[in-house]
Amino acid sequence: MKKNNLFKALLLLVGVLYLNSCSVETYPETRLFRPVLNKDLLALNNTITVDMGKLKSAVYYKIEVSRDTFKTVLKTFDTPENKFVITDLLWNTLYQVRATAFAEKEEFNSKISNFGGVKTEKFPTIMLPQTAADVTDIAVKVRWLVAAGDQAVTAVKVFAGADEALTTPLATYPTTPAEIAAGAKIISGLTPGTKYQVAIYSGETIRGWDLYTTKPAIPTTGNVIDLRGKTDPNLLITTLKDPATTSGSTIILDGDMTYNGTGYSFDKSITIKSGYSTSSNGAIINITSNFSLAAGSVISSIVFDGVTLMSANSAAIYIFNVNASATVENLKFDNCRISSFRGVFRSQGAANVGYITNYSINNSIVTDIRGYGVITLEPVAWKFSNIAFTNSTFYKCEKFISTASTVPAKSILISDCTLNEVARISANKIFAFPATAGGNVTDGITIANTIIGRGWDTNGTGATSWPIDPIDGLTATNFTVNNSFSTSDFTLTTGGTPIPGFPNVAYAKTTVDLWKNPANGKDPAIADFNFIDSSFAGIKTAGDPRWRKQ
Repeated sequence: MKKNNLFKALLLLVGVLYLNSCSVETYPETRLFRPVLNKDLLALNNTITVDMGKLKSAVYYKIEVSRDTFKTVLKTFDTPENKFVITDLLWNTLYQVRATAFAEKEEFNSKISNFGGVKTEKFPTIMLPQTAADVTDIAVKVRWLVAAGDQAVTAVKVFAGADEALTTPLATYPTTPAEIAAGAKIISGLTPGTKYQVAIYSGETIRGWDLYTTKPAIPTTGNVIDLRGKTDPNLLITTLKDPATTSGSTIILDGDMTYNGTGYSFDKSITIKSGYSTSSNGAIINITSNFSLAAGSVISSIVFDGVTLMSANSAAIYIFNVNASATVENLKFDNCRISSFRGVFRSQGAANVGYITNYSINNSIVTDIRGYGVITLEPVAWKFSNIAFTNSTFYKCEKFISTASTVPAKSILISDCTLNEVARISANKIFAFPATAGGNVTDGITIANTIIGRGWDTNGTGATSWPIDPIDGLTATNFTVNNSFSTSDFTLTTGGTPIPGFPNVAYAKTTVDLWKNPANGKDPAIADFNFIDSSFAGIKTAGDPRWRKQ
C-alpha cells in the first residue's frame, strides 16, 4: 500500500514538471542602461573620439557637447554607432561630452551619462607667445618663427574676439618682405580695451592664431597733447617750444618713435609720457644737446614717464646741464631707462642759486653715467631737499650723489635698489658732500632692501676686488640701514670712510656669483641682475624688485 502511494506521488510530480516545461515565461521590458566608455575620451588635433560599450537593445545614441558643463549644448549628434568621432572643434579648448542610449520606445531610453571633459590639442602654430610689449591700446605686434625652407607668412588677418572659428575677418594685412624676414608685423588702428583673434596665413593656409586684448585707452582729456601716430622726430621739441603748450601739460609720445632732444630749457611744468609701445623701451628721446632750466624759472614739476633717455656721447652730453638760477619742486623719472650720459642732472655756475625740492627716480634702470653722476650740484647756493631712489637699478655710474651745497639737505632714501659698479674705484664716492656744516642730511639717509656690488673699474686694471670710498662729509648725518647687502668685492679704499651700519649682511661671494650677467654692456637690456645663487638671503626681499625671485 505504501509503495502504491509513493508511485502516485512521483507521477504527479513528473506531470507538474512537464506542464511547467511546456509554458513560456515572459519578462517586462526595462529602461536601457546608461552608456559607459570602453576607453577614456580621446582628443586628437581638433577632434574627440567617443568609444562606448555597445548596448544590444539601443537603436541609436545621442551625443552632446558643451564647454560650460552643459549650461548650454554646442553640438548634438545622433548615431547608431557606439564609436563616434566629433570633428570641427576648436583647438586647445576644453569640452564636456555626454550620451544617452535610445530604445525603440521612448519610455525605455537610458538616462544621461556624463563622460567628463577633454581638451583638444594645440594647433601646430609657428606664432610666438605674446609678451607684455606686444600689445598696446591701439596696436598688436604679431611675431612668428622664421625657419629656412618654410613657407613665408603672407598675410595677417584680424577677427572679432568672439569669432573663435575665424569665419569673418575684420581686416586683412599683407606682409612686406622686411616683415617676412623679421617674422613680425604691427597691426595698428585697433580699438582700446577690445579682444581680437589675430591669425597668420601662408597663402590660404592658416599657420596659427591667438587672442589679443588691447590695453585701455590712455586718457587724453584735459591738458593733454597727443603725438601718437605722427612721425616727425623733431616734434617733441617743437611741441615743448610751442606757446600753446601751457604749464601743466602732458605730452604723450608715440611709444614706437625715437625723438630728437636738442637744447630745450624748461620754464614750465611738463609731463613727458610714453604711449604704449611694442618694444620694452617705450618712446626714445635721443639727446644730442643738453636740456636745461630757463633762468629765473619756478617750475612745479618735470616728469619723464615710461621713456628711454639716451645719448651717443657719454663724454659730453647730460640730460640736464643747468647754468642758471632756477627752482624745481619735483623732478621725477618714473619707469624710465637712462643710458650713456656725462651726468643725469648737473648744476653749474658759481653765482647761480637753485633749489630742487624733490628729486626721484623710481622703477627705472640707469647706466653708463660718467663723472657727474646721477646728481651733481656744483654751486654752493644750489641745494636739494629730498632724494628718493626706489625700485631701480643703477650700474656703471662713476658718481652717485654729489653736492657742494652749504645748505643741508633734508632726506635721502635708497630703497629696493640694485647698485653695481657705482663709484669709480679709488677715486669717486657714492655720497660726496662738503666737509662743512652744510654737508649733512638733517633727517638722515635711509638704505633699505638694497644690494651694493663692486666699484667701477673704468681703467680695466683687472683687480679681483674693486674698492669704493663711499663717503665724503656727512659727519653729523644719521644712517638707517635695513635688510641691505654688499658683495665680497665691495671693498673699502685705504683710508676711506664706510657707510655707517652698512651692510646689514655681508654676502660672502662676488657679484658674478650673485647675479647672472652684471658686467656686460651699457644697454639696460644687456646686463642681467637675475640671481643665480639660490642661497642668497635677500633673494626675495632685496634689490630692484624686477630681479627678485617670486
